[in-house]
Amino acid sequence: MEIRLDLSRHCIQTAACLKLEHLVRQCLKVPDQATEEMIETLTDFLSQNDFGELRRRIDLARQSLDDDPASLVPLDLPAGMLKPFSHLALGPDSCYLSHQLLKMPLHPVRRMLSERFWRRSTNK
Repeated sequence: MEIRLDLSRHCIQTAACLKLEHLVRQCLKVPDQATEEMIETLTDFLSQNDFGELRRRIDLARQSLDDDPASLVPLDLPAGMLKPFSHLALGPDSCYLSHQLLKMPLHPVRRMLSERFWRRSTNK
């Protein structure tokens, strides 16, 4: 499961709350098992994490990002910081949360760094 959060105007916590509200409205209109699972996972994410520390790390990482909208950089976070997710890839105005390796196109220069990160994080 991958969840995209829009960080263009909000921090990760607010973006996750807004995404959760959107998913709940969507599920009320058309009930769907996948949407219900995303709602449950985002609810867990919002209740289990230290968002002050997560915001700090995202802000630091965003300083090194360029403005290329296709650019995604995996964020190397301590184990358990994204519960129940295990990976976060950061773009200029969004992030992707995932339980597994993200299959997203990366900026060519960062692809090599990303591959090393994912190998290291999945071999723990």
